[in-house]
Amino acid sequence: MTDEAAGPADLPIEESKRWSIWIDIEGFSTLWERGHKAVLGLTALMEGIYRLGNEVYHDDGDRLFAHQFGDGFIIVADFHEPELDRCAAIAVALMRHVSRAGCLARAAIAEGEFADISGLWPRSIREATASCGSNDCVPLGSALMTLLPVMGTALIAANKLDAKNPVKGSILTIATDNAARVSSSFPRQEIADGSCFTIIDWVHADHACIDHIWTTAGIGRPAEEAEQAVRDYAIAEHPPAAWIEGTFGYNAIS
Repeated sequence: MTDEAAGPADLPIEESKRWSIWIDIEGFSTLWERGHKAVLGLTALMEGIYRLGNEVYHDDGDRLFAHQFGDGFIIVADFHEPELDRCAAIAVALMRHVSRAGCLARAAIAEGEFADISGLWPRSIREATASCGSNDCVPLGSALMTLLPVMGTALIAANKLDAKNPVKGSILTIATDNAARVSSSFPRQEIADGSCFTIIDWVHADHACIDHIWTTAGIGRPAEEAEQAVRDYAIAEHPPAAWIEGTFGYNAIS
């Protein structure tokens, strides 16, 4: 079992769950068709995650695991965390960091389990990974097969939560059941239809973890600059009215 999947087997179910963040680039396909801005947003996101993991949260217990899926990433905690402030701060910092590239991100926070599934691969695949000394790719003729050796609800829960939220725009979603685990430093509101979705104001959140990430690794930006970035994006990209309503309304931008 890899370090990533390791953990006490006798933990209660809730304490075996790790938080996860799904974060991707808003309007990636549209931006891709218009030029290179989509790539700038993705590289900013990638850079931000890399620096977070190497300069801020790099030790056992607080380290991060990240997996790319297309234009987005799933970021998973090392262990269960009763409070979700650090998780929310990481999401806020990354969303603000992406805005420095002229793009905006959309994110969601959830929890789930995580496990190493490489032992369940076919024998031929296990032998191929051992032969080439890699746990994430094997030769496929003269090409490559890329593998994901970990799986679990932590990898899909946040993505599913985001997909189910009907609100459009650059928003940070958390299940209302988990919202109480985030401190009041993160302004939030349930969505208008009173369902199970709560949206955190990533533009104006103010927390010591956000400041720590900014001062330690330069990931993020001040709230006033993030708000201006949202306005600039709306002017430049002309998103639909529903996008404006969701982004501006749930991030307290008038």
